Amino acid sequence: MSKKRKRVSRRRLAGQRVLSYVPSFHLDTGEFKPVTAARHYIAEQELKPPALINVRRNEHTTDRFFLAEKGVFSAHYAAENHFLFPSLKTIVESVGEETIYAGLENVSDDWDEMEDYDYAFV
Repeated sequence: MSKKRKRVSRRRLAGQRVLSYVPSFHLDTGEFKPVTAARHYIAEQELKPPALINVRRNEHTTDRFFLAEKGVFSAHYAAENHFLFPSLKTIVESVGEETIYAGLENVSDDWDEMEDYDYAFV
């Protein structure tokens, strides 16, 4: 059975573009789990939202976290749901929707080709 090609999501691409305007910080986990290391770093540096924290777990893996007003989230979640975060909305308003979303209308989305899937959604 062949592996299906991962679809490109317009929402995630737009969110990644918005997150590119957020300041990012890099650190190693040390003795802690990645999210704990990120929380300790946020407390030590007294970071204010929005911020991206890249935590290097080992030489192959880096975990990304997004510091929002209400806590720490996965950067992947923040990219897909960027419209839920007030600090990211202000970034979109300050940079301009035309700049951030330019060229995304031509990207095929997951929902455009839903009939290609062999299974039914429950």
